[in-house]
Amino acid sequence: MVGINRLADDSDSIRLAEPIDSVGKLEIVTSRTGALIRFNTGTATLVSPNKILTAAHVIDSDRDGQIDVSDLSQYSFLLGDNLAEGAEQSLGISQVSLHPSWIASEANRVADVNTGEGYNSRYDLAVLTLDSNVTNVLPISVSPNVLAGTDNTSLLGTTATLVGYGKFGSPFASMNGDGLRRAAENVIDSVANGLIRFDYDSTYEFEQEVDTGINHPNLDGSFPALIPVANSSPIPLPLEGGIGQGDSGGPLLVESDLGVPTIVGVASQFIDTEAIGIPLSSYGSVYVYSALNDPATLEFLAAENVINLEPTVAAAATTDSYVEVVNSSLDVKNISGTLSNSGLLAIDSAAVEQADISTALNESNFIPNDNNLEI
Repeated sequence: MVGINRLADDSDSIRLAEPIDSVGKLEIVTSRTGALIRFNTGTATLVSPNKILTAAHVIDSDRDGQIDVSDLSQYSFLLGDNLAEGAEQSLGISQVSLHPSWIASEANRVADVNTGEGYNSRYDLAVLTLDSNVTNVLPISVSPNVLAGTDNTSLLGTTATLVGYGKFGSPFASMNGDGLRRAAENVIDSVANGLIRFDYDSTYEFEQEVDTGINHPNLDGSFPALIPVANSSPIPLPLEGGIGQGDSGGPLLVESDLGVPTIVGVASQFIDTEAIGIPLSSYGSVYVYSALNDPATLEFLAAENVINLEPTVAAAATTDSYVEVVNSSLDVKNISGTLSNSGLLAIDSAAVEQADISTALNESNFIPNDNNLEI
């Protein structure tokens, strides 16, 4: 993660992410051939002592409604500021739950602006259960668990923080992830139909007068219609940036009424509105997050014991800038990690950052060839 604007420095992005230690990297071994190991990778967030939240397409990269790897011993959740020097914690997974509407619903498939093909960002969510509790890192609460203005109106115009371990650079998120956690900021431009969207504003004055990003006229040719946002400011924040491959599943954080970060969305994909050939996350790109205030999503998160939908607000204890949520007892409905295929549209792009890792740890990423990129 993270492409950050050219007026900021990569060290600013690293420093912004440093205290957000409940965000980690999810690694899934998909195949082993001699010394060659292939992974699916994404970003995930600790949302309770034994639960992590990520994007469904990290688990189901071919979008057929079934998890790609059924052997849970091949899953690892890694915590640490610099994973290249070794994870501070490596945790196994005991259960994988895809959002039940990830494949079942055809609503809100964010489409490529040229091909019209796409997938379901509205429900691009998965909850994984860890095989042991994390005791020395406080989870980040999901928005319904804390007093926060997370309705559509109050989120608009809010400055949010995006976090991940994927590709990075300035201003392009084009360099392979190096194990460092990074973050950037952006302003939420649109909250509708279970989606949160915002764009990456250019630092160049001549580009601030051009219809790019969230104001790009071609976006209303996609399905569902991602109509331009007329009041989106073209002026970037000092730490403005966007996400790239490998950041899928990462959190979108806003400050709650308690003054602590809360998750309001999960990274699903980006659209390069100006792509010629290879799409890149940079100025003008539009980022699409699964909004966590969707009714079907709230039911899913409650069933997974991530949130409490009871009228009484969950008790919270704060330490520094984090909130630990104590959920009341809920009946847990185990949602199967396999779902039947119900006709999800296929697209060309790679669903997650994949790396062929040899004994020398050389990394080569697959690069999609359309404008609409899952991250």
